[in-house]
Amino acid sequence: MYTNWLTPPPPPVADLPGYALGHRLSATPPQAARFALIGASAAAADGIRRHLHAYAWDFGVLPLTDLGNLRKQTVEFTIPLLRECFASGLLPVVLGGTTELLRAQYLAFAELNRQVGLCHVDSTIRLRPEGGGAGRPAVLDSAVHRDRSPSFHLAHLGSQRHLVDPRLDGLFLRRHFERVTLGQSRGQLSELEPAIRDADVLAFDLSALSATEAPAQRGRCPSGLTVQEAGQVVYYGGNSDRLASFGLYGYTPDGCTERERTLTEAAQAQLVWYFLHGVSRRAGDFPATTEGLVEYVVDSKVTDRLTFWRSARSNRWWVQVPVEQVNGEERNRLVACSYDDYLKVSQQGQLPERLHLAFSRY
Repeated sequence: MYTNWLTPPPPPVADLPGYALGHRLSATPPQAARFALIGASAAAADGIRRHLHAYAWDFGVLPLTDLGNLRKQTVEFTIPLLRECFASGLLPVVLGGTTELLRAQYLAFAELNRQVGLCHVDSTIRLRPEGGGAGRPAVLDSAVHRDRSPSFHLAHLGSQRHLVDPRLDGLFLRRHFERVTLGQSRGQLSELEPAIRDADVLAFDLSALSATEAPAQRGRCPSGLTVQEAGQVVYYGGNSDRLASFGLYGYTPDGCTERERTLTEAAQAQLVWYFLHGVSRRAGDFPATTEGLVEYVVDSKVTDRLTFWRSARSNRWWVQVPVEQVNGEERNRLVACSYDDYLKVSQQGQLPERLHLAFSRY
């Protein structure tokens, strides 16, 4: 079904240990798969695979397959493939792509007429303040400055103030988007989980990592997330039952030494492993089902009352947007939150900024 877009992946090397992922991946029947690796640049993706194949399989019975590499690395060529994946219930994990392919990842989902929540992890915000303004279009323009099916929500994590156009502050304020800077992100990683859980599409750019951790990246910024911190971020994405697409972008090996390329490929393989680890631990709660959600109604100083929901499966929390009329998809009315958010509302009478932004989108 996907052969028009893809070339077969390389086989794992023969001397892998018995517990290696490469053995399980090659044996996974494609017709049973629900999660699939897709390489963008063959050279980049195959370098990631060499490391990933040797990592331990710790994913239980995860139905994972490797579909191979794109025949062409263009947005227009990639959109139909990803759209087919989404329509058939297959979660694509895009490896080794240029940042430009994020447009395909978003647009393929949006063309299914879904209200898309997008989470982007990057050192800068690749978005113009005005869509039709001067200059080269930025990769997030397609999600934000779009008349048909614009992004319902954008959560941007890991940005560094000195790399971001100050005019974007006004845009984020008007659209009620969410921005968590690098310092805030590193301060308490667990607080990023609700923002990631509200996303349908997660895109991670390697420039969000410190250049010492992944030197074969654009810009080579001295500050950024560590691979260990980024592994926690992508684990949250994989663990979310709502997330339907993951892309890893920004690998630029040209001009790098062999050691720098190898280190960066290993870092990417580690991120993919932790994303799959999160996927294999999914709890099957909202929006897969509301069964098992426990209701908590709280009298609030902010509004008459707020309804929180807690999953008995995962102990994760959501809050219901307090509106009578629901605009768009019902699943967007339950906003992911934390237990601390519940305590702030129920005990302190305070509405956290993230929930204020979410309510404002209605």
